[in-house]
Amino acid sequence: MNITLRQLRLFLEVFETRSITAAAARQHITQSAASKVIAELEAQLGFDLFDRTTRRVEPNDAAKEFHAFAVDVIATMQAATRSVEELIAMKRGKVSIAASPLMVYGLLSGPISDYRARFPGIRFELHELSTDETVESVRAGTVDFGLGAIDAESHGVSATPIYRDGMRVVVNPRDPLAGRQSLSLADLSECDHISLRRFYSVRRTLDQLVADKGVSLPSGIEVGTLTSALGLVRRGAGVLIAPGYVANIAEEWGMRTIRIADLPDDVHQISLIQRRLARPTLAARQFLLELVACLDQSVK
Repeated sequence: MNITLRQLRLFLEVFETRSITAAAARQHITQSAASKVIAELEAQLGFDLFDRTTRRVEPNDAAKEFHAFAVDVIATMQAATRSVEELIAMKRGKVSIAASPLMVYGLLSGPISDYRARFPGIRFELHELSTDETVESVRAGTVDFGLGAIDAESHGVSATPIYRDGMRVVVNPRDPLAGRQSLSLADLSECDHISLRRFYSVRRTLDQLVADKGVSLPSGIEVGTLTSALGLVRRGAGVLIAPGYVANIAEEWGMRTIRIADLPDDVHQISLIQRRLARPTLAARQFLLELVACLDQSVK
């Protein structure tokens, strides 16, 4: 049995109008074509649906029983069509993202706010995670994509660089270094540092950079998040070397940042992390296009 939507729609029209001629007019087909469609439907079902007279076409008991199922099928298809149309019009949908808390604050909050101003029906689900947790979340399909400073290949996910910035020193505004325009790593070897634990890729990147320069950065405090590190800097507990987007946040919060003279301005790289062979939702794909464009512009 291969009942079509065309057959069901015409059946409902005949059921309502009690006339093949009227139903044909509503469906913009000829009376003979409509009669043929109904005859094909009855042949597929194996029983008649209408008692025909010269003036009317009356639904029989079988038609009345079949009517409820036909209505359900057509209503379901109409709802599905509206759903797709709404999604295409970006009236609703969900975007799920994993990133560190300060990436959400410094890199995602602006693009998300702009996006939702234009598409208020799109809901965002943000998972504030470390880079390693972000990779696992993407691999498991918990989120549409993630952002992170990836320093190694990861099975099952792809990482595409979409943002680059430098490293800066964050200090308390009352620190003697606060007036300096730049510092070298040798200068920083004499400071007391606040550092992240090694499960953060930014810590591993920094360790490699200073090792290549033959410098040691003594750390008196090790923390689990950059938010905690900034709180400690603000209290004067030490200095912090952080990515540029974090340094911008630190300045918003009243701290001072200083350029590191012997590190390149693009030394820190953030990648878009996606599950291989996955196809993001329409809402996620559109947001990604706008996010990449925004981050590319911010680098320039």
